[in-house]
Amino acid sequence: MVTMIDHAPLEHDEPRLRPELATSMGLPGRMALGLGAVTVGATVGLAAAPSASSALTGAVIASGVLTALAANWSTCGMSVAGVVVAPKQPGRKGSSTPLRRLGWHALGSVATGSVTGAAIGALGGLALGWLSAPVALGIWAVLALAYGLHEQGVLPMPTPMRRRQLPRHLRRRMEPWKVSLVFGAIIGPGFLIFIRSSAYYLLALGVAAVGSPALGAALFVTVSLGRCMPSALAILHVRRGGTIPGFLTTMCLVDRRVQAITGAALLGLGVFGCAALI
Repeated sequence: MVTMIDHAPLEHDEPRLRPELATSMGLPGRMALGLGAVTVGATVGLAAAPSASSALTGAVIASGVLTALAANWSTCGMSVAGVVVAPKQPGRKGSSTPLRRLGWHALGSVATGSVTGAAIGALGGLALGWLSAPVALGIWAVLALAYGLHEQGVLPMPTPMRRRQLPRHLRRRMEPWKVSLVFGAIIGPGFLIFIRSSAYYLLALGVAAVGSPALGAALFVTVSLGRCMPSALAILHVRRGGTIPGFLTTMCLVDRRVQAITGAALLGLGVFGCAALI
């Protein structure tokens, strides 16, 4: 039996699709995660004693990897999984397979993500080049701590973003492979739709502070490839006999736990940066 998923475009995020953070992980669990991450961050920062420049670069690379893992589980990520994996509807043009559509999605995301990362690095070098490495690291570390607490549900922080869903109407107008490509191109820059994880803010700020177009391109490509994860997992889930609705439900449950882990990791990175300044 083929299950078709269809609904009107979401003009606003729908948090009701996901459980509340406190429901997914209680405060004691979040505190334990945070304390563990802080301990690791402080230990590594004090033991390694890196220079401020090296510590900032390392922290930014870590935030890029974290973003690649944490920024996937929004309704936009689920929409992409639906496009990539859902069986082609009768009468639709094209003969693409899920793996081919995943490839097109990755291509679109990498193409725009790499340009965005390089641009942020280049512009950041021009705008923030006057900042010394210790000052840049200190600012980044404080913001990492603040947004770590935000992800943990403790400290509200501003989350500027373009609160728009992917244009689902394209699914009815274009061939599936083209939709996958366009969705990837929209997702690649990271800020044209909902920003699911605060790690993205630390990534963008860090790339700007380091001022390296090459590092920016590399990290945004990493994030672009990481954001293919829901679709890749959905393909694997269906091939093992699962259903798309079942996969989407599971991912919505995973989402808040990923958020709590992300918050702990940001706390650890913030403490690492502070320790490196000592």
